[in-house]
Amino acid sequence: MRFSFFCFLYLSIFTLPAGVGKAQNSNNIILVIDPGHGGADPGKPKGSKNMKHEKDINLAIAFRLGEYIHHNLPDVKVLYTRSSDVAVSLQERVDFANKHNATYFISIHANSSPNVAAHGIEVHIHSHKMPASVQWAKIIEDELGKKGNRQNRGTLDAKDRGKNLFVVQRPKMPAILVETGYLTHREEERFLNTDEGQAIIASGLYRAFKRFTQSKTQEEKRDKVYRVQIMASQKPISIDSKVFEELDDYKVEEIYNPNGRNGYKYKYVIGFEYDAEAAWALARKVQKLGYKDAYPVPEKNE
Repeated sequence: MRFSFFCFLYLSIFTLPAGVGKAQNSNNIILVIDPGHGGADPGKPKGSKNMKHEKDINLAIAFRLGEYIHHNLPDVKVLYTRSSDVAVSLQERVDFANKHNATYFISIHANSSPNVAAHGIEVHIHSHKMPASVQWAKIIEDELGKKGNRQNRGTLDAKDRGKNLFVVQRPKMPAILVETGYLTHREEERFLNTDEGQAIIASGLYRAFKRFTQSKTQEEKRDKVYRVQIMASQKPISIDSKVFEELDDYKVEEIYNPNGRNGYKYKYVIGFEYDAEAAWALARKVQKLGYKDAYPVPEKNE
């Protein structure tokens, strides 16, 4: 792929919003756009003085996407987890979306790899069992891959990655994370640092969102989750205690219940799954680490 081709493609895409019709039934849709990283966290640092840090590219694409939606889908309310170069924690990003009762959540990032030949877009979701997230991701693949002529590396979930991503796992609404390209790939870094490149990515994401919201959107239930309880205690235990040292790969959380049975006011849990099968798989993993009494506990997603 050559930059001259991108320039040609840009001429037709960058002006797209002026000629696109409005989406139907877009009332009451709230889209939270999450520009990854920010502040002291640059994401992938710029490769040279003429390039930009990932955090700045993410923000620029996020703003373009928001403007396209504002211009063409005025009934959709767009909110940003950050609108300047500030640090925002993963928890704050998710809390922001949940607090505003967002309908959809999209996190924008750029990729990197020790393999400097790696390039292309990736879409990340929590699980392939989440129909709305899968539906949205596949449309993005089509718009950025086939129509945008970007290398398509597919849609990955937690099982594919071997780990969870907080910002697609914890929101109460369909959530995706888009890796817009590799900043460790010389041509792709140059592409993502240009107005043309950012416009191509943002307009592709806009078209995907429009198609997604105008189609028959699959239902995605996130009202109930399964946590894996590893122990309960009558007195609090420090999360940094050696009791939990075998769980370095998992985030241990303390849940306080003053009315706990038999005086067990503190319970300690890991995981955050939406189906019992995945929760039991996690429970079996930690049972092998020595937490023999680990078991899934269904909870309301609050």
